Amino acid sequence: MSARRSAARALAALALSIVALAASSARAEEAGPVAAASGIALDTSLVLGRGIAAGDGWFSVLVRVHNTTEQEIAGTLVVDARGPGASSLQAVTRAPFAVAGRSTVVVQLPTHGFSRSSLELGVRALDPSGSPLPGTALSLPDPGALEPLVVDLGVPSRIAAGIRGRAVAGARIGSSRGYGVLQIQVGSPTVVPATGDLALPEVAAGWASATVVLSDVSRLASLRGEQLEALVSWVLAGGALAVYPKIPEDLRDPTLVSLVGGEVTRAPPAAALSDTRSFVVADESSWNTGRTLRETAAPVAAVARALTGWSGGNLRPTPFGAAASYGLGEVHVLAFDPWDTTHVTDRWVVLSVADLVRHAWERRTTVAFPHAAAALDVSGVDDVRRQLDPNEGARWSIAVAAALLLLYSVLAGPISFWLAARRGRPLRALVWLPIASAIAFFSIVALGIVARGVSGRARRLTLVESGAGIGRAAATRFRGFFASSSERLTVRASDRGHVLDVAGAEPPARTLVLDRDGARLEALRARPWETVVVREDGFLGLGGGVSVVPAGASAVVKNRTARDLVAVVVKLPGEPAVFFARVRDGESVDVATGSPLDPRIGRSGGSAGALRADLFTASVDSAAIGAGAAWGALEQAAPGTEWWPRDVPVVLAQLDGGEGKTSDSGLSVDVDRALVRVVGWGGVP
Repeated sequence: MSARRSAARALAALALSIVALAASSARAEEAGPVAAASGIALDTSLVLGRGIAAGDGWFSVLVRVHNTTEQEIAGTLVVDARGPGASSLQAVTRAPFAVAGRSTVVVQLPTHGFSRSSLELGVRALDPSGSPLPGTALSLPDPGALEPLVVDLGVPSRIAAGIRGRAVAGARIGSSRGYGVLQIQVGSPTVVPATGDLALPEVAAGWASATVVLSDVSRLASLRGEQLEALVSWVLAGGALAVYPKIPEDLRDPTLVSLVGGEVTRAPPAAALSDTRSFVVADESSWNTGRTLRETAAPVAAVARALTGWSGGNLRPTPFGAAASYGLGEVHVLAFDPWDTTHVTDRWVVLSVADLVRHAWERRTTVAFPHAAAALDVSGVDDVRRQLDPNEGARWSIAVAAALLLLYSVLAGPISFWLAARRGRPLRALVWLPIASAIAFFSIVALGIVARGVSGRARRLTLVESGAGIGRAAATRFRGFFASSSERLTVRASDRGHVLDVAGAEPPARTLVLDRDGARLEALRARPWETVVVREDGFLGLGGGVSVVPAGASAVVKNRTARDLVAVVVKLPGEPAVFFARVRDGESVDVATGSPLDPRIGRSGGSAGALRADLFTASVDSAAIGAGAAWGALEQAAPGTEWWPRDVPVVLAQLDGGEGKTSDSGLSVDVDRALVRVVGWGGVP
């Protein structure tokens, strides 16, 4: 009997174990990719939603760390982004974590993809000694090529069913340039169970793959700290935010008021909103050419009655409601509610949202470097590298060394033996030959030391892209580091919200580390006499900005950056570009008084948007030596950019004194050049 009871108890225990294991597996499948170890479990996804197309720019990986024990557990999270197979392309991001007993922490780690290749993404956890925690290795699917992405902060999204997968025609952004048919993606951020809040990007680069962000004003008002700053900074750098005020209090929300430049008020909707409208849609039978068709639609009666107009601040009427420019981006206040069940099923609303996505996607081509959205491993930065490479200024040493070798070959050869033979001692030349060789050798070594130096140096080339009259702007920094020996460098980002990594087709080994002070590259090692270029995507303060305001048939440009602008090029819509050698801080200039430049600038046939730096190099170099070549290098690094939009003014200039940096990562800075591009109207005269 006792044997039977023991057997029964064993079978019961086995059955309970099987049931528990099945339940555990079911929970893991519901939660998504999860790895568990003794005392710790990881759950991971992309911040903007599972399965979104993030492309080859920056994006953020969300990792939830669950502690199943009673004790605190600390360690390091690592995200590995690799090219396929045996590719040498690899980006490693590390961030510390500490989670109390029976608790969960959420950690975001930014990483990026690579051009022309698929991406292998992995996440793992290390203990404090750096050893892998068993069972915590995860893999994520390849984010795929960048396509138009709508991030709906209304979870769950109600508009997603109507627009997900809808085809739009547009220019491809990233490494695969061209024009064709693209498909709209919809992302829904993860909800943090403990608080009910959304896990949104904490740095602006986390929004890089988004095209339009949809949010009601109450959700926008709930954002605080890093999340709010990241979203606003992304809009400033060229993003598109679409909101809908549902209650009267929404109209006075401080964030909305700041974004649109004043308090929003309700107004009668424009009559055209209720009319039948012709929409641009993609011809899905022609995926490679991006041919477009026209489709007409009008809002149904229920939607037409609910349409609302908006006014106030810098708002202007649009086919979607009203919009205001904010830096390089736009804030749309929609005339319809994209979360109302009646609206989201109306074909006119669906086509309007798709057209808004197409409009926002096309606007990105007017930004030379969309914030953190471009691949780093491209050959387009070669001209930028030459601008930052001290070797480019030492080319004269090659000619001098060649002359020294030629002189040595003549003196140590024919002349030496001729003189020895003339004295009757022909073998005497062999005595002097080693001495001449040593002199030639040490002369060339000394020449190399003089030309290249014995200490490391750093150079910086920054492009600041700003809307008119804005005091803060997106900045893309190219930081070159040159060392005479194989040194390990630690390169820190200029600000906590910036991201950085090595730019170039064959980046050296390095690790991106995140902590409370921001991002930094560790163990960056370059070969001796080689320049390594680090690209940093961030922001820069411009004081009161550069104002461009109409003045009759002309315009006035006012410098309020707290620094002089030199080598200034201004082009108004439909007018030839003009040049000013210097616009001092606080000074205003009438564009009509500028010196005319080549009329082909901005009007070069089929490539009207091309920068064509060669056409104004001579003029800008007269005020800032090397500025023309710097603009040309940036033009090569940003192919496909519409540098001269036809409907708004553009100002190009150089900040006198650059960013004022004298050292960078322990190396002295001998070149610090900051170029500014201002697009649009705005500011104070």
